[in-house]
Amino acid sequence: MLTRCPNCETHFRVTAEQLKARSGRVRCGECQHVFNALDSLIEESVVVTAPLASESLQQDTAAPLAEAGAEAAAISEVEVDQIAAPPAPTLEPSVEPTLEPVIELTEVAEADANEPEPVEAEVADWSETFPEPPPPPRRWPWVIGSLIGLAAMGVQAVLAFRVELAVLMPEARPALVALCDVAECEVGLPTKVTLVGIEASDLHPDNEHAGRLALTATLKNRAPFAQQFPHLELTLTDTADQTIARKVLAPEAYLPPRTAFANGMASNADIVVAIGIDPGEMAASGYRLYLFYP
Repeated sequence: MLTRCPNCETHFRVTAEQLKARSGRVRCGECQHVFNALDSLIEESVVVTAPLASESLQQDTAAPLAEAGAEAAAISEVEVDQIAAPPAPTLEPSVEPTLEPVIELTEVAEADANEPEPVEAEVADWSETFPEPPPPPRRWPWVIGSLIGLAAMGVQAVLAFRVELAVLMPEARPALVALCDVAECEVGLPTKVTLVGIEASDLHPDNEHAGRLALTATLKNRAPFAQQFPHLELTLTDTADQTIARKVLAPEAYLPPRTAFANGMASNADIVVAIGIDPGEMAASGYRLYLFYP
């Protein structure tokens, strides 16, 4: 077999044993280039030679000549020889001239030594790459904690709106009162100041007591439920409408002593207020009256 160096185009003759020794890798003896001889194999030219005539062919040729008669016998021996064994044509071999340097297998081995050595496969530690899955988390403590939190928020909401709940659900009032006994609170009456108004009021000298003033007013609860009694704020003014005195009156100050304060103002009820005022040396000529819940 012939192979050709791809670097210097030099032809080499190689054998199958040489190619098998290094899987076809050889070194060129001319330019020292290392290449794969299997990738550069070329076909050799075949030398064709004419075969010589065998004795059997001579016998086959001579037999018909003997039977041909005297004329065939007159043929000279030389002619018979020429017929029986014609001269073989001479063919010039067209073998391509090749160079056959010695393949340096030892140097090829050195070239292979320069190549990176194969890395030995190591058994991967899959335990580090894929650690054991952690145990499933315990969810029941979170569930219990969430339920406790929701219950606490519900209790706070009930305490914050206890008055409204008692108005909307009178049958729940005893339970709300019991809850407030634990939480140290009180289930009172609503205090919707926008639903309480002053229907009429008047400040005039008291005819029964000289030097005193008498305040009369009518309060009305417009809510469809009972409410607490509001506080009143009375302001005395002079002729220039400037404040000269201010007084805050609690329900106990302007209502009769026998009033059931715990029951509050009934729904749509009118409350008449009458108060005596001693201005002293102040010359009051006007007033302002407001109600509010502290």
